[in-house]
Amino acid sequence: MGYQVLAQKYRPQTFDDVIGQDAVIRTLKNSIQNERVANAYIFSGPRGVGKTSIARLVSKTLNCMASDIQKPCNKCDSCMEIAASINIDVLEIDGASNNGVDEIRALRENVKFSPSKGRYKIYIIDEVHMLSSGAFNALLKTLEEPPAHVKFIFATTEPHKVLPTIMSRCQKFDFKRIAPVKILKSVLDVAKKEKIDIDEKAAVLISRSADGSLRDALVVLDQMISFSGKKILADDVIDLLGMVHRDSIFKLAGFVVENNAADAARMLDGMINDGKDPIFITNSLIEHYRDLMILKTAGEPLADMAFTKEEFAVLKDQNDKLSLEEILYILQNLTHCLQLMKGTMFVRAPLEITLIRLTKRGAIMRLSEVVERLESMKNNCGYDVLTKDNVQKNKSTETDIDTEEPGLSSNEDLVEENSVNEVSNGAVKSVENQWKSVLNYIRKKKESVYTFLIRASPVEVNNKNVVISFGEENKFYKEVMESGSNKSLVQEAVNKVMGVDLNIKFVVREDLDGTKETKEAQVEKKMKSSEEMKPVIEKAMDVFGGHVVRDMMEDN
Repeated sequence: MGYQVLAQKYRPQTFDDVIGQDAVIRTLKNSIQNERVANAYIFSGPRGVGKTSIARLVSKTLNCMASDIQKPCNKCDSCMEIAASINIDVLEIDGASNNGVDEIRALRENVKFSPSKGRYKIYIIDEVHMLSSGAFNALLKTLEEPPAHVKFIFATTEPHKVLPTIMSRCQKFDFKRIAPVKILKSVLDVAKKEKIDIDEKAAVLISRSADGSLRDALVVLDQMISFSGKKILADDVIDLLGMVHRDSIFKLAGFVVENNAADAARMLDGMINDGKDPIFITNSLIEHYRDLMILKTAGEPLADMAFTKEEFAVLKDQNDKLSLEEILYILQNLTHCLQLMKGTMFVRAPLEITLIRLTKRGAIMRLSEVVERLESMKNNCGYDVLTKDNVQKNKSTETDIDTEEPGLSSNEDLVEENSVNEVSNGAVKSVENQWKSVLNYIRKKKESVYTFLIRASPVEVNNKNVVISFGEENKFYKEVMESGSNKSLVQEAVNKVMGVDLNIKFVVREDLDGTKETKEAQVEKKMKSSEEMKPVIEKAMDVFGGHVVRDMMEDN
């Protein structure tokens, strides 16, 4: 016997040999066992997932000469002839080349004759969607009421092209893509049987490149044996298939994670100079960060993901260094990069721009954060405070403030410069009269606390407490000011400026008067505020030279 390709040599010979189609196999086995076999079946699904192989298994089982009707014996004449595609009672027809009315009319005449050897005459029509409308219509009556000895099994990769009238007369089975981990196991098993020494990374690359098709994986393995002989390495698979080395993708993605723009640009340049397609690199990066997204949300790999132990360790390390928002931001930019590549001949430029932007993602703020900061600046300082100098001045992080706020300009109108030394230590004046001096004292100590406190005002003073009130819209600032060191600073300022020992109490204005805005008023206020913010945002874009990045998390 001549050479037999691996995809044929290791085609499933029993139902138990089938991989990744458990629901289909269970249903077919039960229908055969209970003698509830339908007149016609449609097997639909991607290429190379077992449609024709299972059609042959059904044919074998129905016509097997052994006493056990639950599975083929693979020893009788009928089973062996069907496996070799020479059985005259099981006819395999190519729908692409036999798609006319005349061929179907001939088939319709032949179904009248009884099978020669087996119990059934079985027609397996592959790529049935290629039949013409006339051919489908010619088949309708026979398909609905075939002779008792006839069974039809149709296979298609495009079920939507099959006429609904045909579909309604068949039992339909949807075949799934086979998970890479299952393909990986099959590739390793076949390599072992063929006495091929294959590197695990090479097997992973083959299984991932197959796109859910076990047949495609075995075809590539066959090709690799011809290319590399008895020992197959990952580099051989990459060279033969023109792939990007997965270690390179991991390394390039790592530079993005570490915000290393220089090394990311140099590595991309080296990959492109080695002949790697920028579009293929981009797709590989999208696949990589998609894996990170799944790990971040699901906590473990899904069935369609296959890694070596070393690769999984690298993925886990990168996953720990990124937030879900960052991963989604990276994926959004890479996806947009692919769209930009379609509109230019210099396809490397969009990818270079995207990678540099991603390494600088730390400077990107969420849209909600931009609006909140600009809102607070507008409320307290007006539009004129939005300058580069003011923003640069206040970039330092305050350990006791959870949320940074842009600094204010040094306009003397905001707080009069009253020296603390000028405050009388004698009779205690009202807090209202000295509030600006208190603010001025705090500003010199810690301007971030000052930025929050100017949204408040003293509303009550007694022998023990100074009550400071925030408006309902600034409830968050009240919570920030109640943190230990921030509250202590305010208390220090009040006591030193006023020369007394009083405690500080922060409240929200509704706590005092018991009133609260209605929902309608809040919505109206928010809409009005959004309209008023437009010129502020536009000015911010001019100052920073930036653009608004769509917040994916907020869309969801």
